[in-house]
Amino acid sequence: MFRLPFALILIAIFCAGAPVASADDGSTLLKITAHAESEIGNDLMTMHLKAERRETEVAQATAAVNQLMRDGLERAMRVPSIEARSLGYSTSPVYDRDRSRTEPVAWRVEQSIELKSRDFDRLTEMAAELQGLGLAITQIHFSISPETRAAYQQDLLLEAIRKWQRIAQEMGAAIGASHIFPRKLRMADDGFPMPRPMLAMRAMEEADAAPALEAGRSTLRVTVSGEARAYGAATLRTLDRR
Repeated sequence: MFRLPFALILIAIFCAGAPVASADDGSTLLKITAHAESEIGNDLMTMHLKAERRETEVAQATAAVNQLMRDGLERAMRVPSIEARSLGYSTSPVYDRDRSRTEPVAWRVEQSIELKSRDFDRLTEMAAELQGLGLAITQIHFSISPETRAAYQQDLLLEAIRKWQRIAQEMGAAIGASHIFPRKLRMADDGFPMPRPMLAMRAMEEADAAPALEAGRSTLRVTVSGEARAYGAATLRTLDRR
C-alpha cells in the first residue's frame, strides 16, 4: 500500500486553509503535545567479538590478531543475512606488577568485529564458528531494525496527530471556542530506542555451542507538539472578590 511521506501528511492536514491568525485578533493561543507509542518485538541482533593476543614481541601479537580478524570477517561476510565490520584496534604495553622493569614485558593487541543480523539462529551459529577460530564474544544486544521502525513510525505519527486534534478540540470546547486553527506542528520521536543488552559472555568451552537468547521488546514513541488558535471563545468575567 502506498504511504505518503511524513512531511506531506503534515502539510496536507495542517498547512492548508486560512492564513495564520495575528496575535491581536482576539483568539486564544493553545500549546498542545500528544504522544503515540507501541511496544515492538526486537528483530535485530548485534554481537561484538574480540580478537586478543599477548606476546613478548608486538609484531607477533599484531600478526596473530590481524590473521584472526581476516579469517573472522571473511567467514562472516560469506553469509548474506549477516552484516560484518571491524571495530577499534588497540595496542598496549604490559609491565611487571611491581614495575621493577621500565620496559614492557609483553604487548597486548586487541580488535573487535561487529555482526548484525535479523536471522538470530544464523548469527548465533556464526558466533560459535568464530569462537572456534579464537575470537571471544564480548557483547550481545537486541534492537528494532530500521525497516521495522519505518513500518511502525507512520502509523504512530497519524495516531499522535489524531490525539493532538482531539486535545485541541477538547481544550477549545472547554473555553467556549467555535473554531480551532492549527498554527504550528512538529513531529519528534525518541530516536532509536536503547538496545536491550545482554551481559558480556565468556568464551564457550565448545566451539559448536550457541547461546540461548531472548530478544525481548522495545517501545517506539512518536510525539507531536505545536500551537493552535481558538476562535470565538467567550470572554471570561473576573471573580468578584468582595
